[in-house]
Amino acid sequence: MVGGSCLCGGIRFEYSRAVTDVGMCHCSLCRKVSGAASNAVIVVPESDFKWLCGEELRQTFVKPTGWSTTFCRTCGNPVPQKLHGAAAYWVPAGALDDDPGLRIGGHIFVGSKASWDEIGGQAPQFEERPIPGASPRR
Repeated sequence: MVGGSCLCGGIRFEYSRAVTDVGMCHCSLCRKVSGAASNAVIVVPESDFKWLCGEELRQTFVKPTGWSTTFCRTCGNPVPQKLHGAAAYWVPAGALDDDPGLRIGGHIFVGSKASWDEIGGQAPQFEERPIPGASPRR
């Protein structure tokens, strides 16, 4: 099991299996929610995810466009949220307490990354959201 928590420890969760490597989103919304150059997330099936405590401390902010983020209402730390239209959760990699044994699988929305953001490594990069069969940016 891989465990995670928010900064204040009020929310704790664990999961047994991720179905993606770490995905890095460089869009302006993810930069704002993470306070960094990108937002790192993994996808975990709902059946492999468990809230240990603090589920009632979750707060969700939804923009008129439908984009949303979920965070701890006590400390503001991003926390897992249901993936729209799927039986899965987006899990913020920065909230993990244990090593998930994953690496960066790819970068999305690099076409709108911050001017000061320099992406390293060999993971594929996509201008926007990858479309099945799309070629990564090199």
